[in-house]
Amino acid sequence: MYPIRQGPLNGGTRTFGTPKIKTCLNLHNSYSLDSKSDLSVRVILLLGNNFVYLIIYLLIIHLYYYIAARDGLPWNPSIYTSTLLQHLNARSVSAMRLLSFFKQIPEFNELNVQDRITLVKYNLMPLIILNCTLGYNTESQKIIEADSDAPWDSTILMKVHGHDIYMKIRKIFESFVRIAQYDQRIIQLALIILILTKGFSTSDGLTEPILNDGIAVYRAQNYYTELLWKYLETMHGYGKTVHIFNELVIHFISWQMLQGYLHRNLCNVLTPTEMNELLPIMKSLLHIP
Repeated sequence: MYPIRQGPLNGGTRTFGTPKIKTCLNLHNSYSLDSKSDLSVRVILLLGNNFVYLIIYLLIIHLYYYIAARDGLPWNPSIYTSTLLQHLNARSVSAMRLLSFFKQIPEFNELNVQDRITLVKYNLMPLIILNCTLGYNTESQKIIEADSDAPWDSTILMKVHGHDIYMKIRKIFESFVRIAQYDQRIIQLALIILILTKGFSTSDGLTEPILNDGIAVYRAQNYYTELLWKYLETMHGYGKTVHIFNELVIHFISWQMLQGYLHRNLCNVLTPTEMNELLPIMKSLLHIP
């Protein structure tokens, strides 16, 4: 379990680097960006040793996540899904929100364009389970990313993949939920780190292209990995940091191992007609021609 506790507001002599975020935050309408608004303040993070800089930076990332939940979507998230096809097309909402979130991260935007496409195409789908933990209500046991969304009916996974696989998915998901309940910023930073992981996809028969500038991707990933580590160590202590990092790695390896089966089974279950009716973004992310 992860007991909630507050960490220090002072980072001592720790140096957190130079965050690159520079944006306008509309204070009149919470969680929205509007560069034209008169009621905006420009937040420029400067180099410093004070932990306050890190906290502000993470608050910006936190805002970015919720801003992304309001962007234009290819599917109406208020529609309840009943069929597998509807369920898959509805996942385009989570995919687009995640993509919108990543596009607001400067280090991601500065990467080679083709490299960004490769990372999204091969890494985004496995991250949806991690993303869903941020909208999970433990009391109702429902996933709702935004207030206007219809809750996600996870029983579709049991119908498609069977009870045993469903229970494995649920066990992994609940492990991530415990971390999200402990501190959502851990999950938000983990999302950035994992989208920047080369060779992340484990689906059979997929040949992931070589990156044009792998060093730039590595540097961006290393920056956020270090940021997550320093945040955890300062807020929750060294021992808890090691424990949480181990948990993230172990659970995501388990999820990776399961992804190959889920992809194969899904391709076997979908009819040619259903494949044709998938939204373009889902065809791309599921690697269906």
